[in-house]
Amino acid sequence: MMNRGKVRYMHKYHLYSSSRLGWVKKPAKGCVFCGIAKGDRKVPEKTLYKGKDVIVVMNLYPYNTGHLQVFPVRHVEDFEELSDNEIASLFSMVKKCVKFLKKVLNPAGFNIGLNIGSEAGGSVRHLHVHIVPRFPRDYGFMEMLAETKVMPESLDKTFERLKKEAKMLE
Repeated sequence: MMNRGKVRYMHKYHLYSSSRLGWVKKPAKGCVFCGIAKGDRKVPEKTLYKGKDVIVVMNLYPYNTGHLQVFPVRHVEDFEELSDNEIASLFSMVKKCVKFLKKVLNPAGFNIGLNIGSEAGGSVRHLHVHIVPRFPRDYGFMEMLAETKVMPESLDKTFERLKKEAKMLE
């Protein structure tokens, strides 16, 4: 029997960030991750590691402090397109990143995931893994009442801190 009169939403809360609007509305000009892989200096990036098979960058529009993205050098859109070697390299690097972030930022936990396809929330059509550190008090008054995410330090400052220890990712 259908429950009439009640609308059930998938998410209880929504996070709004006006700073992401420019990114969302910006027309795609090729793949941003392929641009990073090719060393295209027109592509803004904060690369922490660039290897033969995978690259680690800070997300320029982070969900939280220290938000990293790990992606294969080769352009791949779907999970099943990855070779066994690429899967091993990708998830080995995710493991290294978790250890790295624990040392540098000391988070209480992590959200780790992939958004494959636009319907799943993927805004870049190049497979990548999000690693989002979580902290005990990373959600407070501003997030609840002002619909604004407060970052405890600037993206550049976090990048400086991470870059100093990035040898751990080699």
